[in-house]
Amino acid sequence: MNKNIKEKIFKAFKELIAPLDGKPALVSAIILTATLASLDMPNFAIFLLGMVFLLTHSFRRHLQWVIFISMAVGIVVHEGIPSFGTLWGNEKGAREYAGECAEKGVGNRNGKCAKTSNFGCGKVETRLPRPKGTAFIINVSQEKIEGAADGTANSFETVRDVHYKVRLTEKRNIPSLPEPGDSICYEVSWYPVTPPTVPGAFDTQGWLKSQNLAAYGKFKHWESHPGDWAFERSFFKFRQFLQARFAKFLDPAEAGLLMGLLAGDRSGIPEVLRSDFQRSGLVHVLAISGFHVVLLAGMLMVFLKATGLPHKIVIIIATALLAVYVPVTGGSPAVRRAVMMFAIPQIGTLFGKPANTLNSLGVALLLIILPEPNVIWNPGFQLSFAATAGIIIDTPHNPTKFLPESFKQNKLWQKIQAFAIDPTYVTLCATLATAPFLIHHFKTLSPFAWFGNIIIVPAISLGMQAGLFAQLSPIDFISGTFCAAARFFLRLASLLTRILSDSAAASMTVGPFSPAVLLALGFLILLLPICRKNYIARKYAFFCVLAASAFFAYNSYHGILHPSWTLTTIDVGQGDSHLVKAPSGRHFLIDAGDNSRQDSGKDIIVPFLHHIGVRELDALIITHPDKDHFGGALSLLKMFPVKEIWASKCSLKERKPDWQQVLREANKRHIPIRDVHRGLLWKENFFEIRTLHPVENVCTEANEGSITLRLKGLGHSAILTGDLTTAGEKTIMKTDIYLKSDVLKLGHHGSKTSSSLPFLTAVAPTYAIIPSGRKNRFRHPHKQVTDRLDSLHIPYINTAKKGTITFTFVPDSVSYTTMWE
Repeated sequence: MNKNIKEKIFKAFKELIAPLDGKPALVSAIILTATLASLDMPNFAIFLLGMVFLLTHSFRRHLQWVIFISMAVGIVVHEGIPSFGTLWGNEKGAREYAGECAEKGVGNRNGKCAKTSNFGCGKVETRLPRPKGTAFIINVSQEKIEGAADGTANSFETVRDVHYKVRLTEKRNIPSLPEPGDSICYEVSWYPVTPPTVPGAFDTQGWLKSQNLAAYGKFKHWESHPGDWAFERSFFKFRQFLQARFAKFLDPAEAGLLMGLLAGDRSGIPEVLRSDFQRSGLVHVLAISGFHVVLLAGMLMVFLKATGLPHKIVIIIATALLAVYVPVTGGSPAVRRAVMMFAIPQIGTLFGKPANTLNSLGVALLLIILPEPNVIWNPGFQLSFAATAGIIIDTPHNPTKFLPESFKQNKLWQKIQAFAIDPTYVTLCATLATAPFLIHHFKTLSPFAWFGNIIIVPAISLGMQAGLFAQLSPIDFISGTFCAAARFFLRLASLLTRILSDSAAASMTVGPFSPAVLLALGFLILLLPICRKNYIARKYAFFCVLAASAFFAYNSYHGILHPSWTLTTIDVGQGDSHLVKAPSGRHFLIDAGDNSRQDSGKDIIVPFLHHIGVRELDALIITHPDKDHFGGALSLLKMFPVKEIWASKCSLKERKPDWQQVLREANKRHIPIRDVHRGLLWKENFFEIRTLHPVENVCTEANEGSITLRLKGLGHSAILTGDLTTAGEKTIMKTDIYLKSDVLKLGHHGSKTSSSLPFLTAVAPTYAIIPSGRKNRFRHPHKQVTDRLDSLHIPYINTAKKGTITFTFVPDSVSYTTMWE
């Protein structure tokens, strides 16, 4: 390599790492995080530790020692993390322990459990109000029997105490409930903890692990006794006091929103409002974070300075009050980070040592990661620190700095910059910095998030300030006045959020991309501000653009050269939902599950669509207006772009209130509704969707009139029957329609009223799909149906046993995968 180029690269690299020089805490935090991440994910160890190698050879000696010590500490801390297995001293984790003991009787020693885990005693650590009941985090102490008890001479037993945490919910409305610090003995039923059955769905096991919980369930019976005083009891009482003060002057929804904003208790926030904030990309406003702490810190400083106290006393009091605020709000990583970011510079000024903001961020990182290393994988932690780092790093690169001085001195321009341009730029920095993490965790981005932050966050902040002054005021009249002001600003913010969330473009799917791609994107965003000046940054940006172009070109041409189509039966329990992806990439959703026990649209289908990278549905097809087929449609229409709805003319006449609400939502969003009947054909290259049933303008019982579709492409086909009955099957077989297909979705979840022997013989599928719920009360699939399938040697796949099922059709084969192999 040319000597001049080497020198140019070396100089550019030195410029890149210059912001880290003189910031040992930040360097230590970066190396510690890289070490922990490398140990958890060895695939990235070469990349991350390669970065460490470059930094080691570029820094001065004292920073090299910081790097080595940080790596050593990272290894020690990582090896010292007690896994769920080591907490119990064996191979089983907390959930497995609770599960194995729950199935055994009290005192069943041959099962190695001194007593069943359905019974236990412990101390209440936290009491959490929830929209439906009250949840308790309980520290449990329980005996565990180890060793053998086989009755032989060599048998032995060891009894020892194990300690773990569980989360239990009391759903009854009982006036007197245990408080933090109280002792409690209980009988419970545990909620089942199984791996996700749908890609992208909520991972209960991962959630339990992130919360350091062994299991969760609901009380059957409990008895409590007053316990020792605990800090959390005081904080709980304080939150109750705040709630009671707001309840005197505000509606429950407004009081709940203020409690979420000021005290971290989001149980009173209406689910509809929470969904609006989530869809518009503003859900971070509802969680106590740096925004809330900065606002509170500013108000505290102004208030304390107004008392005439010395500046040092003001700093000490403000820092102490914010330190108390951390446990009051639940002590999330975002709150701890924000309080530390405020406290470290302020404490530094007391000793005449002003702190650097980036180094303060490093100190906050170390203080959070060292006692709790697993927090680096927490989405809230990642988003909080990414937003803060983005603002700190990119704010000095504000392009308005390059404007002529004469222009910047203009008073009108200064006001515009202060109230519009600077907040917009800061919001843009935070949005870009958090984008890779949002894409990784949620596969979505909100195009309006930056705009919402500009117009909605000010209203939220004014509402918070009014709410805080209402709490501080000793006179009810003044408190009521401030609460009225808070009501106005909070309602304004809610209205603006609803307007943004109602837009079809409020949330868009981005991805999925691999962690390596998102890591590269993160570095690109970090280097963008200095691309104009730095040689390496320019080359890296060029390489990223080139690699992205090649990636998208490859994907496009691969789809053309190797066409395929897929049929995915989504596990929505006792209901139907099927996603069809045509060779062109168009997506059709057939039915939307139920919403009786769980909203399939909001909780299952939309996360699944985001997870696999679907950006819009070309059609939502409702086979018939039964709730287990359209129940999730309302949430789906509100949360996901849909071009058309397909339904039969007879089903549109159905007067069920829930079904009519779905149709009203479609009209409100100007989504056209296509009348579907026999003979309707949708077609593209290599693929077609043909309607086999119902007959046009012939209305029958809902199940008998289910829309039945035959999908055909690349030499293969599949039939989807909804809840089609044997009467409907006979109607189809009276025609000359060709029925033989590779895959058949059995009618009505495998009920004996469907899937007649003549129909199965006519279709002669290679595979049959049965979408049914686990332990469903109808006992689907019926034994008569499975016996018919067995007699015809047709293998069947049941979502209750296999989870989500995906069939892939290519010209020379049909294959399938399931969520549970």
